[in-house]
Amino acid sequence: MKLSSPIVILITLLVLMAPGLNAEVVTEAIIGGGYQSNLFNDSNSIGDQYVTFGTDLKYYPSASAQFSGAARYNVFATYGDLSNLVGEASVTIIPTSELSALTLALGGNLSMRKFGTIYELYDQVGSTVGADISYRLTQRTHLQSSISYLNNRYINSDFGSNHSIDLSTGINATIMGSNAIAVRLDYTRRFFDQPALTQEGTGYALLAGQDKTETFGVTGILVRFSRPLGERTGMNLSIGSRQLHVDNNLTVLGYTIDYLSPWADLWEGVSFSGNVKHYFPSQLVTELSLAYYDKNFVDVVELSDVTSETYWQDARGDQLTTLSLTISRPISLQSGKMIIPSFFLDYRNNHSSARFFDYEDIRASISLRIYL
Repeated sequence: MKLSSPIVILITLLVLMAPGLNAEVVTEAIIGGGYQSNLFNDSNSIGDQYVTFGTDLKYYPSASAQFSGAARYNVFATYGDLSNLVGEASVTIIPTSELSALTLALGGNLSMRKFGTIYELYDQVGSTVGADISYRLTQRTHLQSSISYLNNRYINSDFGSNHSIDLSTGINATIMGSNAIAVRLDYTRRFFDQPALTQEGTGYALLAGQDKTETFGVTGILVRFSRPLGERTGMNLSIGSRQLHVDNNLTVLGYTIDYLSPWADLWEGVSFSGNVKHYFPSQLVTELSLAYYDKNFVDVVELSDVTSETYWQDARGDQLTTLSLTISRPISLQSGKMIIPSFFLDYRNNHSSARFFDYEDIRASISLRIYL
């Protein structure tokens, strides 16, 4: 995969920056494992055990620059070809002064994900480049805007690859003590490579050798409220809404493995979420999160008979509820290093107008993060 010119420029700028006396390198190793009862988020309820190995590296050549890299290898016990390698590298540069009311951050990111033979259709490479701007109106009020370009390619598939332009703007304010309110408006314009379909009786068939590019837009608004609840507890509440802008007859070719689908986020609707985090005197940290999503998807054309290449169309609306608990505790070692063991439990319940996507899922995992 070739690096896009903006990312090459960002990396070059980072390399040319003279490392200061305070240059720092932070290295972390992660190991964990667990069990998920519904790997594919559908009514088949196929579960499996998994183990995760990984490492994170962050390099700070100066106070205004950061280079980071990460790698994860996820191994599944029964469904070996679902095992995958994930890699990511990114660079962030802040050319503005810390004393300035205006802060500009430039960033670039490269990523990849590779599966086994059966699921190689979902192998991906991606890149992102963007800029974030923040302006301090007062000590307690900030305006924020961002623009980014994203490119994601499915290297073993003739369709599903996409690129997009994302815009956002908003305001963060702290009022009446420690009450923080954030409002953000988003707009995305995304372009998808799609196969060309023709209606055949009551179903659809692929037009061999033909494809097309579909365009859709998403506008959204998110309002977030947060505040402390005493000295050791904090909470936040969020409400969001998003609207799709597509042609009335737009359909996408759905994949059975919904959570890996290129079109998994093609939905409109509302969302609610809440989070409470508490720090115990023993340094134990607990976090409880609850969320609800009401999603209406674009029409999906699904494969109904692999051998005959026949397709059928289905509308889909989902109501997803999630509840999760995270428990962690940092432990300082005599060597001066630190480790953080953690436990994660997640429950998901999805009701769908497309019965295939009616499902429940429970995931439990433990992990250990080691600061080297």
